[in-house]
Amino acid sequence: MSSADADNLARELHRRATRLTELHAKPDSPTTTITHVHGEVIGLCGALGILLGGTVQGGTADTRGADYYQQWLKRQPPAG
Repeated sequence: MSSADADNLARELHRRATRLTELHAKPDSPTTTITHVHGEVIGLCGALGILLGGTVQGGTADTRGADYYQQWLKRQPPAG
């Protein structure tokens, strides 16, 4: 695992999480689309955690992925 790999997954997780936020903000967004993108966010978070050494059984992958993502967000330059 390289930090570049983890950062790339975090970047994609952010892209999908941002899309999910956008979908929730639009009252006419199809529920199926929201559900699909939500599933992608969950899957990417878990994949990131597995990359970081977390496991599915026992639930450490999701936590590790979420923690890394929060740290990744703090390292990003301010938008705008």
